[in-house]
Amino acid sequence: MFSREIIPVAVSQVIPVTGQDNQAGSDMKSDQLNGIDLTRMPQPFVAGHPEYAELHQFAWRLAVRHIRETNGIRHMDTAWDPARNYQWVWDLSFVGLFCRYAADLVPALGAYDRFYQLQRNDGYISMTYDFTTGEEPWPNRINPPLFAWAEWEYYRTSGDASRLARSVVHIERLMQWIDANRRAPFRRCRKFLMDKIPDVKDPDELLLYWFEDCGSSGMDDSPRTPRCAEAGRHFAWVDLCAQMVLSFRCLAAMHGALGNHDRAVAWSARAGQLTVQINQEMWCERTRFYHDKSFPVNFVGHKTAASFWTILAGICTGDRLTSMVGHLLDPREFNRPLPVPTLSADDANYTPEGVYWLGGVWAPTNYMITRGLMQAGQGDVAHTIAVRYLDGLWETYSSVEPHTLWESYSPERPEPGLAAYTRNRVKPDFVGWTGIGPIAMLIENVLGIDLDAPARRVTWDIRLTDEHGIRQFPVAPGKRAELICRARSSADQPARVQVLSDAPFELVVRCAGRVRSMQVEAGKSTSMDTGKE
Repeated sequence: MFSREIIPVAVSQVIPVTGQDNQAGSDMKSDQLNGIDLTRMPQPFVAGHPEYAELHQFAWRLAVRHIRETNGIRHMDTAWDPARNYQWVWDLSFVGLFCRYAADLVPALGAYDRFYQLQRNDGYISMTYDFTTGEEPWPNRINPPLFAWAEWEYYRTSGDASRLARSVVHIERLMQWIDANRRAPFRRCRKFLMDKIPDVKDPDELLLYWFEDCGSSGMDDSPRTPRCAEAGRHFAWVDLCAQMVLSFRCLAAMHGALGNHDRAVAWSARAGQLTVQINQEMWCERTRFYHDKSFPVNFVGHKTAASFWTILAGICTGDRLTSMVGHLLDPREFNRPLPVPTLSADDANYTPEGVYWLGGVWAPTNYMITRGLMQAGQGDVAHTIAVRYLDGLWETYSSVEPHTLWESYSPERPEPGLAAYTRNRVKPDFVGWTGIGPIAMLIENVLGIDLDAPARRVTWDIRLTDEHGIRQFPVAPGKRAELICRARSSADQPARVQVLSDAPFELVVRCAGRVRSMQVEAGKSTSMDTGKE
């Protein structure tokens, strides 16, 4: 079982890596790595949990060592193989979502520029390319289309608007391709199924989205559909449908930032229309859960982490949000010793060892869940999940050799997960997307800091009672801030905050039912006590 008891380790101490990448050990103490000054990286800390800073620093060092250049484009590398420069949309989207916290140091979305280069004239972007040759190892397959989400989050965090106008064109073309090629008639009327009337439109026809199979969805061995070519076209996929809503909403936001009012309204309308369809067709009242559907009418009975995309996309609200949170908190389902397993524990296919997507705990789905909960006003639940997840990463890191971050984890014990078909351990040194826990989730969910750089605003939801905060926090391009909250005797006590910044911004602090704000001036130390008006 996982424990809240943590092995104390000094922040400057590093457990040497002995995994597949043996260069790691010699790099671990250098302040300069791959031409990047690591002292400029964000430096979060929690006084009672130095292991969080340890994992954070370790994740950045692995990430910085995984930078590559292809065709003149510097990008993060998820192939790690000089002979095969295979890069995945799914992986690199989540890598970009944590690298945005060092956007002036690392090429957070550089890989997206290569994907845009390789986009076909009809709008198609493959799930995987050999970046060197431009060839598709697995042709005519897409990954989750997360470009708009990652680009929008990058803009909110970095304040860099230079990507918006050029990326939105590529993303809209991809949306058009998916509409034309990965959306199928969802026929509910038995008469039209039996008679197969080609020239008469079913009045109940809906168009919902499909992946080729679970490999295309990113959840390789999930039991949601058969793992065979084209099986997926016979299902409506709740994650892809929700990801399209998320994309439409982010495209609306991008156009809003660019001043394109009409385009923003159009994309927002599309998001609303698809939201209605998903709530009508993919919500099961009996289970109080969103499910995939097999054509024409049946729910797929498995409960998987894919359904929680509905929270992030803003589809799931009110009583349905309460129900979905209830599933997350139910120990018979998703509230296991290490949250959140990607398959409900009451499923016949659930594996306590964490065999890949048959219950394994994965960084991308955990981040999707906590980010969605935070945006849906469920920040306390997101905080609890993130703390338990980081504690589990640390317990595995400190007790399992090699001491590193892994591709996925067991939901029941502090061990790496197992690969889908070999049952060998998953890949070590996986930063890669596992860096999103010790970096983005630590900043956003554990510390509770949300940055809106274009608005020059930092919102800080303070839940911890230990002294905590972050140094070298990028609040504007090339500008850093230090935010520190002093220790409190209990969670219902007001917070005392001190800030020093290179750039001005508004700080909004929410703590113990109080909301306070202040203007931070550049170069001037500023303090706040949330117990005082």
